[in-house]
Amino acid sequence: MATIALPLRARRAAVSGTTIPLALGLVGVALTWFGAAWDVSWHRLIGRDTFWSVPHLFLYGGISLWGLASLVATITAMRGRPVRGRELRVGPLRSELGLALVGIAAAIVIASAPFDDAWHRMFGRDVDIWSPPHLAGVAGSALAFVGWSVAFAPGVFAIPEGIRRFLRALMLANICAVFVFGMNFYYIMAVTREAFFYPLAVALTIPAALAFGAALIGGRFGATVTAATYTGAALVTYTILAGGGWLAPAFPPLFLAGAIAVDLLRMRGGRLAHPLVLGAGFMTAFVVAELVRMVLFPATPPSGTGSGVDPRGTALYYQYYGQALARPWLSLWPLAAAIVGAPIAAASWRVGRQSAAVLADDLHPEALAHP
Repeated sequence: MATIALPLRARRAAVSGTTIPLALGLVGVALTWFGAAWDVSWHRLIGRDTFWSVPHLFLYGGISLWGLASLVATITAMRGRPVRGRELRVGPLRSELGLALVGIAAAIVIASAPFDDAWHRMFGRDVDIWSPPHLAGVAGSALAFVGWSVAFAPGVFAIPEGIRRFLRALMLANICAVFVFGMNFYYIMAVTREAFFYPLAVALTIPAALAFGAALIGGRFGATVTAATYTGAALVTYTILAGGGWLAPAFPPLFLAGAIAVDLLRMRGGRLAHPLVLGAGFMTAFVVAELVRMVLFPATPPSGTGSGVDPRGTALYYQYYGQALARPWLSLWPLAAAIVGAPIAAASWRVGRQSAAVLADDLHPEALAHP
């Protein structure tokens, strides 16, 4: 009887040690994804509210669930649960690599909250995203979704393969979402998207996420799947916000075009798959797609306060709008952005590819085996 009970107990511990974190994580991801977009709309319509606004509760509630998911995985592993896939061990602490990264990231984001409050007390409430506490939160959130993407390696969670692949693509899309959110007013309003620095901001960040996605998803169109999943999820979120009477962020950047170009070049192989060629292909396709959209669907010029009730936000908004007028899309600025952005995108792609190599799935049979 004892010989039967021990394997059953080990199996229950293994299932609870990964199923509970999975459930907590998915709820947390849903809360943070929607809370981030809602928070921007809240600020535009209501202004800078207290820390305890409903969107902030969504955000930090979801992040707390990330930390709790990692904690459950760590405690159960320390109590003898077999670790599935790659392991991160620090002294007595041990857990799946991806879930451990999620826990570290959650700690970074939560730790930025009191720093953010102190920043507000010293300098007043923020009118944009680019403050040190917010950037720390953005970096922590990006790391969290890197962790979730790694966590959805084969064999970690006892879920069907099709669902695992979809959830991994969704987590990779969230890396793109965090980078877009960090683009400040370029994320919030399309009318601020001028033709030079906005494409460079995309070149600096998005190719790294696409390279990471291409490596973890595999196949010929890994980058395209990552970009398409982000675009679809963003549009669903924005539709929900608009349906509820809230101001949705600007239409998602069209880096899906760049992702398709990159995957087509990778399929050809050889010199066409060199990072510099991929960077040039990404920037050319992205800039052309954005140029066509800006011409066919021009953003509505401001007619009043552009950033809600805060006069400082309104002034900053008009500053961005002035830059958009100074660097229009029907000029040589998009060409300059494509040329300057190509090596930046290539370097970004290299970073993503090297990061994926470090965090690659452990496909050893023992790592994939379920106890």
